[in-house]
Amino acid sequence: MNDYIKAYSAQPASSNAIIMLPDIWGQTAYANDTARQFAARLGLSVYVLDYFYQLTGQVNNFDPQVDQDIATGLMAKMTGQDFVNIFSMALKEISSSQPQLESIFVIGFCFGGRLAYLSGLNSKVKKIVSFYGAGTHTPSYFQDKTPIQALCEARNEDETLNVLSFYGNKDGSIPEADRQLTSQALKNSGINYTEKVYDAGHAYFQPGRDSYNEPSAATSWQDLQKFIQN
Repeated sequence: MNDYIKAYSAQPASSNAIIMLPDIWGQTAYANDTARQFAARLGLSVYVLDYFYQLTGQVNNFDPQVDQDIATGLMAKMTGQDFVNIFSMALKEISSSQPQLESIFVIGFCFGGRLAYLSGLNSKVKKIVSFYGAGTHTPSYFQDKTPIQALCEARNEDETLNVLSFYGNKDGSIPEADRQLTSQALKNSGINYTEKVYDAGHAYFQPGRDSYNEPSAATSWQDLQKFIQN
């Protein structure tokens, strides 16, 4: 498997797998720890997709203290089409290594949370989890649509798709109006949608982040397990 995809606890006989989309810092220690926890707690194969590989041609692991300009520059440069291209490539590789695979569950963080919605353009994606995915209403991000508009159009009235969005009520990067717009659009499109809002800021879920909020993260784990395992 190409090095832009890292596999955790791969189970070739399983019909489901998780693709995790990290934040803009890439394959960090806390991203890898999160993937291992997903594999252990959720009992599924987990694959971490380094989506910036589409732009850099190499594995990315950025230090927020020194690489902020590089990471944010890549985020600004990356288009929805760039992501759709590399997601399609990753899905082909994963499917070849896990031949009985029927359904993909996607979990994204921050910028990866925005891209998670676009993963649903592929009908093999049955569950999407977006942790504090900002920028989901960015105009013309994928062709002439926002990420949410693109998802709603591609999966309109598709009852096989379930979406769960996690937010912190102190997250200044995602206004309440954006959350309401996301909820309204998905529900109007007949997509099964659930929103969870916690007393926390941005990036509250993963230990290793300065904004980690243990009580909110613990409750999120419970909600996440119910969503994935039901």
